[in-house]
Amino acid sequence: MEINLNYCGKTVLVLSCVGLISCSAVPVVTQQTQPTGATTQAIHSVTAKSLVCVAHPGDPTNGQETYAGSGAEIGQRVEKAVQQAGWQTVAIKGDAAQSAAECTRRGGSHVLETRVAHYEDNLTGWSGKPDRIELQLRLSPASQPAQARQVSYEARSNLLASAVVEWGNAKPVSLLKSDFDHLVNRLLRDAR
Repeated sequence: MEINLNYCGKTVLVLSCVGLISCSAVPVVTQQTQPTGATTQAIHSVTAKSLVCVAHPGDPTNGQETYAGSGAEIGQRVEKAVQQAGWQTVAIKGDAAQSAAECTRRGGSHVLETRVAHYEDNLTGWSGKPDRIELQLRLSPASQPAQARQVSYEARSNLLASAVVEWGNAKPVSLLKSDFDHLVNRLLRDAR
């Protein structure tokens, strides 16, 4: 029995590429708001930018389903966007009042809270139902939690692209791409 190694090598390469893209999602941004709320002067930090305390959300639910671990994944993705904007981050937990106190205790200048308004994880490539994620981000100085700016971000997976590239099950957090990073950067610019 003779095996054509050239053919096997190409097959392995194709399968490797498929494996790399199979859990990727292509987002369609359905809403992205401008920062609203407190004025830029009210949110501006007295000190130079340093540490943003990112309050991780709890695990989101959709109907009867709870997506265990997804709150931490969303929090980590928000932290990554903040770091890409040039800020240091620390993860914190607790409600708004606890978050501000914890952030101050840890030397942070601002608290960034994330609320998951909608989170829907489907086998998009197979079912034709898009993944969806809707987040509301609220930035406030740790010393003045009432002075906040907020933005909203909503995205769903692109059905056509998902039918081609999403053969695994990409999570809705994978819809947070460069548009999301740009939105977080715009929100943080007010705090400089």
